[in-house]
Order: sequence, then structure tokens, then C-alpha cells
Amino acid sequence: MRTSYDQLLADYHRLITARGELERARDRVVESHNSLIDEAKGMLSSCDTEMVELYAQTSELMLMKQWFLTEGAAWVVKLVQQSPELEKVVADLINNVNVVGANEGIKQGFKATHDSVRSVEEVPGYDAGAQDALDAAVKAFDELQISVLDKVADLIDKPLSIIQQRSKLPIVGDDGDVVQI
Repeated sequence: MRTSYDQLLADYHRLITARGELERARDRVVESHNSLIDEAKGMLSSCDTEMVELYAQTSELMLMKQWFLTEGAAWVVKLVQQSPELEKVVADLINNVNVVGANEGIKQGFKATHDSVRSVEEVPGYDAGAQDALDAAVKAFDELQISVLDKVADLIDKPLSIIQQRSKLPIVGDDGDVVQI
């Protein structure tokens, strides 16, 4: 009986020791689990921060798109319309069309009165180079480069608030003329 008591006592101590080892193993697993939960919470918090930033960027892009489609496109068209390059080319084109028209009128007048004048070049106001000048004006119109568009393109990296502010302010150019940018 003493042997079985000693055996039971030894088994009891082994169970106590095993119980302690199991509790320590459970504590390590719980600690590992808690650290994984903390890491996941950190990652979730980081994702939340990124989502807020991405939402803000998306909102800014949507506002920029809306502004460009409503006011921005009209502003760029207005800039092109008021650009000195376009004014000069259109003025040259109109003037040369008028000269060619006047020359055609002079030619017809010459034909009608051809008995009183020896050649069309003798008629006052006739310009033999009018057609060449008109052709040059048409070519200049076709090859027109609007410098103000380069200035608008320089705003591409600016925030929408700066672009909107610039679209409302007149800027004086190098020659003293007011240029919108």
C-alpha cells in the first residue's frame, strides 16, 4: 500500500508540474494571440488613416474635375480668345480678306472702265500682292501658337485653390497688356 501511496504522490506531483507547464503554455499562446490582435488593430488603424487620406485626395480630384469642366474650360477659352497672338492673326486675316475683296472690286471696275485706264495696276488702291498677303495670313492662322496655354499648363502641379485664384486675377504681361492667367 505504501508503494501505491508513493506512486499516487509521484503522479500527483507530475500532474501539478504538467498543470504548471500547461498554464505557462496557455499563457504564451494567449500572449501571442494578444500580440497578433494588437498588430491587427495597428494595421486596421493604418488602413483607416490611408482610407481617410485617399478619400480626401479623391474628393479633391472630383472638385478639380468639376471646376475644370464648368469654369476651367471657359477660362481657357477666354484666355485663348483674348490672347494677343490670336488677335493679331485674326486681324491680319480680316484685313487681308478685305484687301483681296477690294482688289476683286477694282478688277471688276477696271473691266467695266477698261477704255479709260491702260492696266489694273494704274487704278488707285489696287494691291497686286493682296492675294499673297491673304495666303500668308491664312497660313499664320493655321500655324497659330497660343503662348498663354503654356502658362496655363504650368499650373498643372498647383492645387485647385491656386488655379481658381489665378483664373480670377488679371496679370500684366511683359508688354504692359493685361493677360488672364
